[in-house]
Amino acid sequence: MVDLETIENKVNKGEVFFISDFTNLGNYEATRKSLQRLTKDEYIERIAKGIYFLPKKNEQLGVIYPHAEQIAKAIAKRDKARIIATGSTALNLLGLSSQIPLKVVFLTDGTARKIKVGKQTIEFKKTNPKNLSIKHQLTNLIIQALKSIGEKNVTQDQLNHLQKIIDQSGDRELVYQNLKNAPVWVQKKILDK
Repeated sequence: MVDLETIENKVNKGEVFFISDFTNLGNYEATRKSLQRLTKDEYIERIAKGIYFLPKKNEQLGVIYPHAEQIAKAIAKRDKARIIATGSTALNLLGLSSQIPLKVVFLTDGTARKIKVGKQTIEFKKTNPKNLSIKHQLTNLIIQALKSIGEKNVTQDQLNHLQKIIDQSGDRELVYQNLKNAPVWVQKKILDK
């Protein structure tokens, strides 16, 4: 049987966890029922079917939910899948857009699926291995953000912003090296500054 103390010993407040994280303590059904009971008693929160978190609470804000990227990374880790933020999600993570997308999209080599989290939807889109070949996260975000903007729509201000992020990351040479695997127009936008 899973109790709050067991969960607190295994996960930190705000962390995402799954039924499968506790099935070594009993069978799946017993674990599921224990987690349902703890959810009903408001010790833990359910994000979606089989996905939970140990809530952080703030006096003014109440329960602080994990952000979509944190949930997506936890799912990818559990499924041993790779993910890359794409579209408006990549733009937001890089500070090129202040809009928080209602539909957060990640490319993956794992299972394609959609998960509803409050008013937000997290979508995992199956992609070919080439799109996941670059292991450096910042490089992937830059590539996906530029693809989302489009070659002819990229502004000098956006390129300057990306150069600033690259410089501040301390990984300039690694980003430049990895960009050699990006589409040619993306390479030119960043490398031919």
